[in-house]
Amino acid sequence: MRKFGDHEGLVNIGKDIEGVLVSIFIRQKDDEQAYKVSLRSEDGINVSDICLLFGGGGHSRAAGALIQGTVEQVKEKLMKEIKKWMES
Repeated sequence: MRKFGDHEGLVNIGKDIEGVLVSIFIRQKDDEQAYKVSLRSEDGINVSDICLLFGGGGHSRAAGALIQGTVEQVKEKLMKEIKKWMES
């Protein structure tokens, strides 16, 4: 059974902001040095391809992954890959 929390759906808010191409939500896993990331996109950015790089997956416009490291390391890793995808 899937547990829902107060954070469910927050990632969708970002993509509703004008000019935002990728919305990211990062949540620390309990008692771990790992973060659950959720990505949502608009306008042809395939976030599933990005999440696959981190062992995750999903759909082209909604995907997620579990990434090890500090929150700063996780943000850096994500931004690096998103920027690469946007530049290609």
